[in-house]
Amino acid sequence: MGLLLGLLVLGDLTVVTYGHPILEAPESVRGPWKGDVNIPCTYGPLQDYTQILVKWLVQRGSDPVTIFLRDSSGDHIQQAKYRGRLHVNHEVLGDVSLQLNALEMDDRSHYTCEVTWQTLDGNQVVRDKIIELRVQKHSSTSLETKTEAPTTTQSHSEATPTVNSSWTWTTKVNGYLRKNNVAPDKNNGLPIFVIILIISLCCMMVFTMAYIMLCRKTSQQEHVYEVAR
Repeated sequence: MGLLLGLLVLGDLTVVTYGHPILEAPESVRGPWKGDVNIPCTYGPLQDYTQILVKWLVQRGSDPVTIFLRDSSGDHIQQAKYRGRLHVNHEVLGDVSLQLNALEMDDRSHYTCEVTWQTLDGNQVVRDKIIELRVQKHSSTSLETKTEAPTTTQSHSEATPTVNSSWTWTTKVNGYLRKNNVAPDKNNGLPIFVIILIISLCCMMVFTMAYIMLCRKTSQQEHVYEVAR
């Protein structure tokens, strides 16, 4: 007798714990300003429970306000500001998600999804979920920054080749001199010899030009002296 009573109590607990429909919804959703957002709210249909009422409420001040009601007579939007841009799914049984279009900044709030079922014995079961709606708004400063970015990038790219060319040429010359001075090799003797030869020829040309100019000046002075005498 005690065992039978225990089984009956366990059966009742199982019905209470697992027999009722359970709403599934996220804690928060995010939507773009002037865009559309879907606030999910779903449950697994059960054979002994019939959906009779669906409500969506929004928190305004300290009290929630009903913005949508679905009953036996159909769908009813309770607030004028939501007419034409609010829709609750009815195509799939167990899906009562809220679709909100043309989001405004004052739409951000806490929304409550509430569903009422009736059991075979006439009792009613109510479940609800609260979801926070966040609205993202892009500032004009961000748009201006994105618009001006290509111009800045173009100017930078135009100035870069000159700097890079100068830097590359300097790097090559420094590398060449460093290679010749620090780590001389047998193969590097010819370039050094050529450089010394060029420097020697330049010096000889300078001395030759200076000598020719000096000789011309001396001959002119002697000619003037002879005529005066």
